[in-house]
Amino acid sequence: MSCRSATSRSRSPTPWRSTIRSPSGRQGSERAAVDDLVAWTRAHFAGAEPVTWWSAQDYQSHDLIPFIGVMPRTRGRVWFATGYGKWGLALAPAAALRIAAEITGVPWRERSAWMRAFGTRLTVPADLARGGAENVAVARVAASGWIGAARRPVPVPRPTEGEGVIAHRGVVPVGVSTVGGRTRAVRAVCTHLGGVLEWNDAECTWDCPLHASRFAPDGRRIEGPALTDLARLPRTAGEPVSRDAEAPLQTE
Repeated sequence: MSCRSATSRSRSPTPWRSTIRSPSGRQGSERAAVDDLVAWTRAHFAGAEPVTWWSAQDYQSHDLIPFIGVMPRTRGRVWFATGYGKWGLALAPAAALRIAAEITGVPWRERSAWMRAFGTRLTVPADLARGGAENVAVARVAASGWIGAARRPVPVPRPTEGEGVIAHRGVVPVGVSTVGGRTRAVRAVCTHLGGVLEWNDAECTWDCPLHASRFAPDGRRIEGPALTDLARLPRTAGEPVSRDAEAPLQTE
């Protein structure tokens, strides 16, 4: 399955542009970032060719320190680790050590200092400022998503392979994509808090720019915080909709 970008970027390739971290759904063209990195590598390493590539979605706390320990309001029954900020290879073993120490009752004085740091949540003004700025960004993206969807009505031309577009049917945003030779339409509204989804042209997924929920082209939920799938829709009014490969055709 190939995923091509519908847009191109004409700029000098630089590695830090390609690996910059940004919230899911707000990157612009994810595929362009991959292309930049490939171009930079070819420019600096003659004859280099890509073998494979991948991307990751990770969580980052407002104070930039991972949280490892007992989940609040679980009465000490649930331990968790989150906020790795792309350092999972190093922090996952650290999380295992800290959680094991808590479960087995290792005294605090016998634990390393870093264990205490990863289990302490301190809110300072800088953290509040970062959280406030993110909330403002979420509100701005939420509004712009609905406004953008309203600019293009359905039906839309069939997207080329690996592309997805957002349009609207009445007041409902519709996401239309073509992947693996199949063109599908879904209700392009995140089932978490109603953000209008964006097409990820590197991984061929619908990503929410509000809180990073992700969905497959057919609407199936890939990861939360959303808990339910997207509704399948006809690409044009009255067009049959197949719920899955085995289900009979239905109309909506």
